[in-house]
Amino acid sequence: MNLTKEELRVRILFCRRMLIPERVREKSECIKNRFFSLAMLDECANVFVYISDNKGEVETKSVIHTLFQKGKKVWIPRVAGNELIWHLVNEDRIQQLKNNSWGIEEPLPEWQPSTNKAFEKTICIVPGIVFDRRGYRIGHGKGFFDRFLSKNRQCISVGFCYRFQMVVLCPRKSWDIPVDWIITEDNVFHPLSSL
Repeated sequence: MNLTKEELRVRILFCRRMLIPERVREKSECIKNRFFSLAMLDECANVFVYISDNKGEVETKSVIHTLFQKGKKVWIPRVAGNELIWHLVNEDRIQQLKNNSWGIEEPLPEWQPSTNKAFEKTICIVPGIVFDRRGYRIGHGKGFFDRFLSKNRQCISVGFCYRFQMVVLCPRKSWDIPVDWIITEDNVFHPLSSL
């Protein structure tokens, strides 16, 4: 039986919300370690990364702090209309984020500089509810990351998810943009080499 995007979204979100905080921390730490083992990270000065939603999503604050330690420039998104605006943050500013209408922490609008363009040799860590081995994903349906990635094809996109969020095939539309890499707690997938 083929499930629709919404059916997959509801099922996987339910499973994700059932994770106890300790399991989220354990799995997120494994994903973080796999991410930092990627050789391409050495060549990238800028990392665009989402802030996790505290509802079972792969935790990213620890990733951000390690990026600071490694001297990377860290960019965090803020929703502005239908777009993501990315703000350069430091260790002080990461403590000053404010919750948006979805309860997700984001930079303050007055913070500068900001950009909606990625730079050369930039990694963008992408959230998702469901992923498949081709790199396609199902998010919350707002299209923020698809729009950003479609305008920034040179950006190396990396999806973070748990093993149970992987499915054989995600239903997709023509405007859906696949990620370049997917990292789970026990594997790293490079979708183009998995086809």
